[in-house]
Amino acid sequence: MNNKQNVKTYISRNARFIALSALMLIATSCATTSPQAPAPAKPSSYTDNVFELSAVADRAYQASRWIEAAQHYSKLSELVPQDAYVWFRLGNTYAQQGAYQQAIGAYENSISRNSEQPKPWFNLSTAYLLKAQAAMQKSWSQMREDDPAKQLVATKLQMLNALMHSRIEDSIQETNYP
Repeated sequence: MNNKQNVKTYISRNARFIALSALMLIATSCATTSPQAPAPAKPSSYTDNVFELSAVADRAYQASRWIEAAQHYSKLSELVPQDAYVWFRLGNTYAQQGAYQQAIGAYENSISRNSEQPKPWFNLSTAYLLKAQAAMQKSWSQMREDDPAKQLVATKLQMLNALMHSRIEDSIQETNYP
């Protein structure tokens, strides 16, 4: 990783820390004035719990324990619903489990919170393609052997497979997108 990437990673992590801290401060500062209401939790303990849960989720994610990571990121998405990173990671855990519709929903939530990040957009498009591929495979398996459309579906499946699994270096062309 070069220095520019290190700086971007450092800034990204610090920005996430600051955003989570601000959200925790806002969430914990909303107390009622009613004398019967229980005392609100201390901001530091609530914040500590969120950061601890985030660390546990990240460790499960890094160890490819997708079900566990999804459970933790799902809980985090309830605690800090405005955190685009949490939604992005939740989408990745669903995609790794083949739950493409849930992944699509999580990526869309991530994008709605921060539409400037390219990775959720890319992963959203990939989830749509994987969902299409799964549906097409199901279609192919349900067709009669003598169905004339079976060959067309097989060809499209081959094209999707090539698109999804080819090396990017082999498919780059001189294309200027709008």
